[in-house]
Amino acid sequence: MSDADTGEPVEVAGLPGRPEAVPLALSWDGAHLLVRTGPEDRPDRDLVLLGLGTGERRVFDADVDGLVEQAALSPDGRSMATLADEDGVRVGVTDLATGARKPLWSAEGWRSDAGVAWSPDGSLLAVGFIDEEEDRTDTVVLSVADGSVLARYEGLGAPGSPNGVWTGERELLLIEEFSDETVPPLFLHDVATGAVRRFDRAPGQVGGVSAVAAGRLVQRLPGGLFGCALDGSDPRPVLGLPPTYEVGFFDVSGAFQPR
Repeated sequence: MSDADTGEPVEVAGLPGRPEAVPLALSWDGAHLLVRTGPEDRPDRDLVLLGLGTGERRVFDADVDGLVEQAALSPDGRSMATLADEDGVRVGVTDLATGARKPLWSAEGWRSDAGVAWSPDGSLLAVGFIDEEEDRTDTVVLSVADGSVLARYEGLGAPGSPNGVWTGERELLLIEEFSDETVPPLFLHDVATGAVRRFDRAPGQVGGVSAVAAGRLVQRLPGGLFGCALDGSDPRPVLGLPPTYEVGFFDVSGAFQPR
C-alpha cells in the first residue's frame, strides 16, 4: 500500500496466508483488500476479504469450478466476480453477504493477465482471457444480469488492475497484444456505441500500463509509477520506488487521483 501523506510504501498489517498470499483487488472505497491465501495457510486455499482499517476477515472458497486465479469487487461492495481457468475459463459472481455464487460465463481457454473488471455502475464485466483455438488474448464484455456477451475485442487486452480498466460507464481501455508498430497504441472502446478512440504513444514515454484512473494512464517507468496523459505525455510521479522494489500488483480505489 501507499501512505496517503508521504507516498511511501507501507506494509499491510495482518495480511493472511503470508508469504504465499496473492493480492487480487481493492474495494472501490479502498477499505478492503481481497487476497487469495497460499498453501501454507490452507492447502486448498481461500479468498479472504480483509478490512484494512479493522483487520476484519471474511473467508470464501477459492476452489469452486477450479482454483480462482483473479477476482474483482463490485463498485457497491456487495458482490465479487471471480475467474477460474481449470478446464476452460469460468466466470462467476458471489454475493458477499450470503456467499451464494452464480455461474455467469465460460469459454475454452485460460486466463490472461487482464482478469475481470466491473463497469462503474456494476452492470457489466470486462473479462480478459486467452482464446485456446486462436492462441491470442481477447476481451469480452458480459452482462452481469444474464451473462450474455455484449462485445468481444479480439487481440486486445486490458490493464491488470481490476478497478483501473473503465474510463466511463461504457468505455474501457484496451491494448493490442501483438502490434506491427514499435509502440503498441492504446484504444478506448465504447461498448454502447462501438466508437473507438486511438492514442499513439511516443517511444520515450512508454512503460508498462498498470491502470487508467481519473482519465489518466498509470505507467511503470524508470523510478516508479507515473500518471500520464493517455498518449504517455506529461508524466507525473505517483509512487517512487527504490531500485530494490518491484510492482507485482497494482489496483486503485475511487479516491485515487493520479496527478
